[in-house]
Amino acid sequence: MIDYHLHTYLCGHAKGSMEDYVERAIKIGLNEIGFSGHFPLFWESNKEFANTLSIPEEKFPFYVEKVVSLREKYPQIKIKLGSEVDYVPGLESEIKKRVGKYPFDYVIGAVHFIGDFPFDHPDYIDEWKKRDVDEIYKSYFSSLISAINTGIFDIIAHPDLVKKFGFFPKISLFPFYEKVATSLKKMNMAFEINTSGLRKPVKEVYPSFDFLKILKKHNVPMTFGSDAHSPEDVGKDLIYAVDLAKRAGYTEYANFSGRNFTLTPI
Repeated sequence: MIDYHLHTYLCGHAKGSMEDYVERAIKIGLNEIGFSGHFPLFWESNKEFANTLSIPEEKFPFYVEKVVSLREKYPQIKIKLGSEVDYVPGLESEIKKRVGKYPFDYVIGAVHFIGDFPFDHPDYIDEWKKRDVDEIYKSYFSSLISAINTGIFDIIAHPDLVKKFGFFPKISLFPFYEKVATSLKKMNMAFEINTSGLRKPVKEVYPSFDFLKILKKHNVPMTFGSDAHSPEDVGKDLIYAVDLAKRAGYTEYANFSGRNFTLTPI
């Protein structure tokens, strides 16, 4: 079993050494993991804020070197190098150039901002009450689809993260699910079943089961991630995620290496 979404203390809002994450993975019987440290928010003018959300630019080469060194230290488990990279409309070329500097096994694309609104940040939850929830959802999915269509990313993170705090729109989300699924299939990209939603107010994995069934209908490849920000969350609820995947009809998951994937039976 795999867990491709592990963070590190370097991003400013996670804890524990990277060795602790690896050793936890070995202890619970995972055979493959991937670190996906938050890529530097190079576009954010408030560097202090950026450094609480992502790995600072000057520390990112150390992050890469550390993952490579962990492969040598722990040969009994496969360790992949990844990064969770924020999509920002208008910065596609710069993101692609910066990402291309590193020898990633996979790059996870994510949407955490709608304009300058960090919609999933707990410090900004009151902003939801000032805005039109329908419009937030429309903007979120519009950005997500644009991110997919750039071709920069290999995996899309937590596809319906926008539901994190339990605010739901009045509009139907099924047309958005269909558009995301068809775009992912067209771009030969994967998505993750991310269990961290079970630890958030929404108490539901990303994506929802309805969304997951649509992704399977289009035969979009998937992988698994706990979105661990502490060692104890490594592999958290992956058994539940596997069961959900099987219920949706999935029989395989994607393994990445050198930004290409192969499919492995669940």
